Amino acid sequence: MTVTTFPLAGPINLDVRIAHGALTVHAEDGITEARVELEAADPTSDILERTVVQLNGNTLAVATPRRGGVFDLGFFGGAHDRRDSIAITVTVPSGTAMKLSTFTAPISTNGRGGSADVAAGAADIRLDRVDGELRLRVGSGNAEIESVTGTAQVRTGSGNARFGEVRGDLTCACGSGGLEVERALGNVRSRSGSGAANLGAVFGDVDLASGSGAVSIGLPQGHSAQLQLTTGSGRVESDLPVDDAPVPQAKRISIRARTGSGDITLFRAAA
Repeated sequence: MTVTTFPLAGPINLDVRIAHGALTVHAEDGITEARVELEAADPTSDILERTVVQLNGNTLAVATPRRGGVFDLGFFGGAHDRRDSIAITVTVPSGTAMKLSTFTAPISTNGRGGSADVAAGAADIRLDRVDGELRLRVGSGNAEIESVTGTAQVRTGSGNARFGEVRGDLTCACGSGGLEVERALGNVRSRSGSGAANLGAVFGDVDLASGSGAVSIGLPQGHSAQLQLTTGSGRVESDLPVDDAPVPQAKRISIRARTGSGDITLFRAAA
C-alpha cells in the first residue's frame, strides 16, 4: 500500500480515472490535508508505480494508465488487464467537486460531496450526498444516490438508478434499466425502453415515457394534478380522487405518462 497526502490551502476538486478494482471517496468536515491510499490486488503488478497521484493547482488527480498507453475511459471503454486491479481510497474536504470514472471498479462516496460527474461501465455506484449538480452515466451496473441538492442528469444502459431525494430537476434516459425516486422536488423527465419508473412523491411536473416498463407516481396530499395518461396494452389505475375543477388552494402540477405495454399507476404519496 502507498499513502500520499497533500496539505490544503483552500477548496479543491477531485478527478479520478481508473479501470478495475474499487474506488472509495470520503468527504469529511474540518480536515487540513487530502489523503490518497493505493493498494494493488496483485502484489506482482507494478500498478502502484504507474498510477499518477498529483495536485495540479486546486485539482487532486488520480489516474491509472494501462500498458501501452494512457488510460482513457469512455462510456464503455477501459483497460482489460485485471491483474492491474487497484483499490483507491481518497479523503477530501466536504463539498469537494468530483469527477469520477471507472470501467469495472465500483464507486462509493461517503459524506457531503460537491457537484459530481460520475461514470462507470460495468460497476455499481453508491453516492451519499451530492451538494450541487449531478451528471451520472452507468452501463450495466446499478446506481444508488441518497440525495442531490441540484439538478440530476442520468443515463443508464441495463442498470437501475435509485434516488432518495432530488431537489432540482431530474432528467433520465434508460435502456432496460429502471428509475426509482423516493422524493422528487423538481420536475422529472424520463425516457426508457423496457425500464420501469417509480416516483414515490412528486412535487413538480412529470413527463414519463416507457416502452414496456411500468410507471407509478405518488402525489402528495395538498397537491392536484392535470393528467395525460396513455398506454397501448397496459392498464391505468389510480387511487386519486377525480375532480372536474381544481381543488382550491391546492398546488397543481402536470403529470404526463405514456407506455407501450406497461401499466400506469397513480397513488397518494405518504405524508
